[in-house]
Amino acid sequence: MKKTVIYTWSILYSTFPVFSERIPYVSAILLREDGTRFSSLLEGYQDGMEVYIGQEVRYLGTDAQGRERYSLEN
Repeated sequence: MKKTVIYTWSILYSTFPVFSERIPYVSAILLREDGTRFSSLLEGYQDGMEVYIGQEVRYLGTDAQGRERYSLEN
């Protein structure tokens, strides 16, 4: 898999009930080396953790619905 980095991001402290167990969490637009941008929730965030534009994220695989999963933890 090609290198994927954070293009832009936001930390969410409130959300819909379906995501309430994840608060706080990072919602991001990610950027692949080929220029493709796409949205993703990033796993592994803990309150106070450093998150920055250009930060490389780790591909975790796909979930049961076929969506790609990424983590802040390398």
